[in-house]
Amino acid sequence: MARRLFVALAAVLTATRAFQAPPRHGAVVRRSARVAGGALRAASGDVVMDRDFRLPLATLAVGTLLDQIPYVQILLGLPVTLLGVLFLVQTFRLDFAFDDKAFELKEAGGGDTGENVVVGGANRWTYSSFVNYETFPKGWEVPILVYFKETQTPKDQWSVGPGEQANSADAIANGAVPGQVHFFPAICNAQQITAEFAKRGCKKIP
Repeated sequence: MARRLFVALAAVLTATRAFQAPPRHGAVVRRSARVAGGALRAASGDVVMDRDFRLPLATLAVGTLLDQIPYVQILLGLPVTLLGVLFLVQTFRLDFAFDDKAFELKEAGGGDTGENVVVGGANRWTYSSFVNYETFPKGWEVPILVYFKETQTPKDQWSVGPGEQANSADAIANGAVPGQVHFFPAICNAQQITAEFAKRGCKKIP
């Protein structure tokens, strides 16, 4: 068991180094000062959320335990362990940043993450386009997911993936507001990011 854990940790460290984005000349974001809620203000004026390793480490711990159970290790252990590795890599690789106009997903160091893999377009959304945000499970100190919904994405993309259910007639009748749905694992400080959404005037359904 100890040997397996050592091998898993070695793989995590190797993967993290492989996916770590090198700072680009002229686009380096330097974290310099704390702001309200504990987040860090970059030299450029961006407010960058603190990384939160609790979800990745908890997922890896569950995966390691499942890896010790015959048969379960193949059906659940390996997938959960790989998910934990992915969460850990992404925690190191991504920054969740706020500037004067928009919320943006950036590479660590301030680089561009490219187009959104689901609906295309930049991973940057103006605060005025938000129609809702929440964490899931709601009220947990360490949630699993952070969610937000916006209208900046072209309307013809709103029903892609989970958007089909989130924008269904039943959902709208129950108080949902139409828009593009986004989910991401809580690999940054969830309390900080929801506080920043509120501070920036992002709309939220009560």
